[in-house]
Amino acid sequence: MPSPLVPEPVTAVEFLLRGITGFVCLSFSSNQGPSPCSLSQSYPACDVGIQLQFTERTSSKVFRRSVVLVVAIEKMKKASKARPFTDDDLRGILDTVFETISFESHNVTHAVDSIYRYFRSISYEIRDTDQKCFKLEAPAQLVAVHLQGPNIRHQVKINMALYRPKSGTSNQSSMRFPVALGIKGRSLYLSCVHNGQQPMLQLEEADILKDVDGAELERFIFYKVENESTAQFESATHRGWYICTSPQKNQPVGVTNQLGEVFITNFFLTQSKH
Repeated sequence: MPSPLVPEPVTAVEFLLRGITGFVCLSFSSNQGPSPCSLSQSYPACDVGIQLQFTERTSSKVFRRSVVLVVAIEKMKKASKARPFTDDDLRGILDTVFETISFESHNVTHAVDSIYRYFRSISYEIRDTDQKCFKLEAPAQLVAVHLQGPNIRHQVKINMALYRPKSGTSNQSSMRFPVALGIKGRSLYLSCVHNGQQPMLQLEEADILKDVDGAELERFIFYKVENESTAQFESATHRGWYICTSPQKNQPVGVTNQLGEVFITNFFLTQSKH
């Protein structure tokens, strides 16, 4: 019976030459023995339980890795044999063998749609909870008054333009709807602007029955907040400020940020038949 073949030691030069036509499979011995690998030849290297095995495959990238492995193993040979092989040694080898992967980081921002998309218009008769109506007075001002009998013809009807909530806003999940409030039969719309000290309500001549650009015309937008049988109207540009009337009659319609106090901020809406 022929005697088994004993593999000869491999020098660094021979290892480099073999790396030209092969690649290195590096495995660490354990109590269960070396991990399986279908390779053609094997050679012992160092005294730390490392086996070097070669297979036939041509790759320049594999050759570069082979060179790195040779350098790592040569460093291990020069190390003191009295010192045990530790996790730090293994980590140093892996840091040498593994290639650094570069990547680029890109910051992506999501642009929220600033356009209020027009939906439809509905005509309403509006009264506050004190049953005061809106009346238009010259030059262009709304006042809240009690109207009865023949004087009811002076009551202003509101043409309410409804808009879809902007994408990315939380208004889609609550009873808050963007609207524009115009005077029926006229090109006058309520807007909330800043007069230098605090927001104020005014009438402006405009034609905004179509889509509204929030960057330029958001002062015309109010959020209709439904509350049981009444509704409130909060300014889109000045959050916390609501359309209001005074408890006294013949006073201008304005805005306030004090809910439930002196001014009336709840209104009854009745859909107009004409």
